[in-house]
Amino acid sequence: MTKSNDNDPSISSQKEEVSKTEGVETPKAANAPGADDKPEWLISTGDEEPSPTPEDSTSSEEPAETAEQGDDGWTPTDVPTRDSARGEETYYGGRSGYASGFTRQSEATFVPSEPKIYRAPDAKDDDEEEQFGFPEVPADTQRLFIAIEIPRKLKREFIELAGSFRPNEHDRVRWITEEAMHLTLKFLGDIPNDQIVDIKNALNRAAEATGKFTIKVGRTGCFPSFRDPRICWVGFDGELRRLEQLQGRVEGRLVNLGLEADEREFRAHITVGRTRPGIRGRFAEDVGVAWQHAPLRTTGTRIPVNAIALYRSFLNDKGDTEYQQLANYELG
Repeated sequence: MTKSNDNDPSISSQKEEVSKTEGVETPKAANAPGADDKPEWLISTGDEEPSPTPEDSTSSEEPAETAEQGDDGWTPTDVPTRDSARGEETYYGGRSGYASGFTRQSEATFVPSEPKIYRAPDAKDDDEEEQFGFPEVPADTQRLFIAIEIPRKLKREFIELAGSFRPNEHDRVRWITEEAMHLTLKFLGDIPNDQIVDIKNALNRAAEATGKFTIKVGRTGCFPSFRDPRICWVGFDGELRRLEQLQGRVEGRLVNLGLEADEREFRAHITVGRTRPGIRGRFAEDVGVAWQHAPLRTTGTRIPVNAIALYRSFLNDKGDTEYQQLANYELG
C-alpha cells in the first residue's frame, strides 16, 4: 500500500510556508500535482530534470552563453549527432567525442584488392656483387675480374633451378647466363691497358704460391637474406680455408700495385640470378622461399681448383655482355 502525498500534513504545511514567503495570496490546490511532490520512499539520483517554469521557458529562447556547471565544477558537453548518410554509427563513448574521431567498420577492415609494388625513386641495384658489362667504359681501359672456372655441367644444373619457380616468381628474377657464371675472387673494374701486364705478373706469383685443392657444391643462399633477396646464389663447402688463402694472396698482390682493397668479406658463391628493381616486400620474400627450397641435386659434388683466370667483360655489337679469358695461371 502506498502513501498518498495529498493526505500528508507535513507536505501540505511546507507548501503553505513556501507560498507565504513568495507572496502568493492563493495557495495551491490540494489535488494539483507539483514538481516537488515526491514520496519519501523515492531516492533522488540527481539526474532528474526539473519541470519547466514560465521563467525557464522565456530564458530558453535566448542563446546560452556559457554551460551550467555542477557542484563539483564539471561541465557537461553535448554528444555530437551522427550522420547516418555518411555511414556513421551511434556514438558509444571513447577518447574522441567528435565525428572525425569515429572509425567506420568498412575502413577498419579494408583490404586492397591488389597489393602494389614499392618502387623507390631513382633506385639502383645495391647488389653485394659488382655487375659486369657496363656500357660506359673509359677509353684505353678494360673491365677485368679474376675468377675460378667451374665445370659446364654444374652451370647447367644451376640454370635448371630456375625451372622450379612458379611463373610469377620466375619473372621477378633476372637469371644469369651460363657464360656469366664464375666463382669470382676479385672484381678489378676499369683498368688502364698499360697496367694489365703488371696485373698478370702479380697473378702468376700468387698462383705459384698456392697449391691445388678441392671444394664442394654447397647449398642455395641469398644476399642479404631469404626474406629480402637481392641476389640468388649457390655456395660452396670443402677446403674453404685454402680458397680464402688463395683469394687473400690475389688481393694482397694487387693492392701492392695500387689497386683498391675490397672492404667486404669474401664469401665463395656463384650468382645465378638477381631480383628485378622494385621487387620488395612479400613479392621478394616469395622469391627467397622458392630459392631456398630449390631442388639442388649437385650438393656435395667435388670441384678441383687447379688454376685462376683473368677475364675481360665487354659489350658486343648487339649490346650483349661477353666474357673473354685473357690469361690462365695454374696453381703450384
